[in-house]
Amino acid sequence: MFDDRLASMLSSAIVRVRRINYVQPGGARDVDEGPFEVTLDSGAVYRLESGDDGESLRLAVGEWVDSFAEPLSLESREFVARSGKWVAFDVSSDRDFCRLIGARLDDLNLLITSGRIVGVELVFGLATLRAEVRGDELYIDFRYDNDR
Repeated sequence: MFDDRLASMLSSAIVRVRRINYVQPGGARDVDEGPFEVTLDSGAVYRLESGDDGESLRLAVGEWVDSFAEPLSLESREFVARSGKWVAFDVSSDRDFCRLIGARLDDLNLLITSGRIVGVELVFGLATLRAEVRGDELYIDFRYDNDR
């Protein structure tokens, strides 16, 4: 099963990218942190997110599901109004993420600290996406290498 997923990841192109950000009660969100999700042309969906320990990287399979999607109970509606909620945003056309559309994974490097996988570098041609858990949140950085 793992071999099938790995083969799918390596042979499929990215068709959609989403970030899951926490939206505050006023609508503000921090676009620099939160889970990262890709949909492949094979139909597979993979998500990188902070693990339960707040330090490790977790790979989840399947599209993120909003546990506070409509219709909401009155209690849930009040909670969201008071506390905010996680929301998925399609970032496929955003500045850096748009470079991933149509790209295939060329290589990956695990980032390990104190025996835990805390991040990963995903190489797509000239672009390297670095996803790293810091302080219970997943951060994404891009690097472009024109020498390859």
